[in-house]
Amino acid sequence: MKIYLIAVEPSADQLGADLAKELRAARPDIKLAGIGGRQMQAAGIPSQMDIDGLAILGITEALKKLPLVYRKIAEASDRIEAAQADAVIFLDSYGFMIRLAERLRKRGFEKTLIKYVAPQVWAMRPARAKRVARLFDGLLALHPFEAQYFTPLGLPTRYVGNAVFDTDYTVGDAHAIRTQYNLGERPILAVFFGSRTSEVNRLAPPFADAVIALKAKIPDLAIISPVSDSVAEDVGAAAGADPRLNEIIFLPESAKLDVMACATAALACSGTVTSQLACAGVPTVVAYRLSALSHAIVRPLLTLDYISMVNISANTDLMPEFVQGQVTGEALSTALYPYFADIKKRADASGALIAQTDDMRGGKDMTASAQAARAALELLG
Repeated sequence: MKIYLIAVEPSADQLGADLAKELRAARPDIKLAGIGGRQMQAAGIPSQMDIDGLAILGITEALKKLPLVYRKIAEASDRIEAAQADAVIFLDSYGFMIRLAERLRKRGFEKTLIKYVAPQVWAMRPARAKRVARLFDGLLALHPFEAQYFTPLGLPTRYVGNAVFDTDYTVGDAHAIRTQYNLGERPILAVFFGSRTSEVNRLAPPFADAVIALKAKIPDLAIISPVSDSVAEDVGAAAGADPRLNEIIFLPESAKLDVMACATAALACSGTVTSQLACAGVPTVVAYRLSALSHAIVRPLLTLDYISMVNISANTDLMPEFVQGQVTGEALSTALYPYFADIKKRADASGALIAQTDDMRGGKDMTASAQAARAALELLG
């Protein structure tokens, strides 16, 4: 059996790498090929296509990159057809993947197509469920409540859990970071700019404002930022253009767990990392900005009060959230400061985050990646 995996964003790349390991464990004779990034390559799947520039979010950014996106969809389609795999697993990235699946179907591709990570139709755009059901032969869902949106449409949907909870985020080496950078017992703010160029560009200025405002209140504050490979150049350019960011110690993403272990609190772009920080019990302030046009189009479609999965699950703001015009240095620093000034507030926030993510983990006896591999193989018969 040959399975083709495709991922075009960093979080999906990690998902694909984990899935590949579990597929091989379940079926040692399986053959894997695909398109992805460094994590999938490390898992033994060299990418058959360059995915740089495809981590896109927001309508205006997508419009600017439409020529690139459609070139890459055509190339990916050609690669998949040439691979002659028995099945293709599409990892996250709804916009790119749905168009790729449509192209394959229009070209008469009849092999099994499986979508891993459902579009969040429970949050916005419920009509997407019909489009997914029409194109795919199976869906691997992260949340138990998602099946109700797809199974009535005839799409076999398996709840496999969220792979973000497969990792122990409490095993980082805080001492190593503090020793290497001579930080002693200084308070530490961890900063996560995001994994997309647009996120870095929109959040770097207010994050810089927040850093300076916090430093004024906490002179011995140390600031550390693990940077995703996908935006390392963008973060470097932002730091070079804004001297206020020189206060930050930039580290590779591989140091993320060590940074979480030593962080007093964190400032993070909304995304997978906020769930990881919650698992580690790091009090976190969350920020997000879309372009004005994207926000104007998307906002009326949203049906939820929160943007972070931990807050959505808890139905309360365990992590203070700031979006669009709320994202200012003053607002972010004001929300962060109590975690540094009040030990009890910090401990209470940490405990609440750990308790919530423990509940979200669900006490399964298999990792989400192992369950996803088993579900995919069952769908293939």
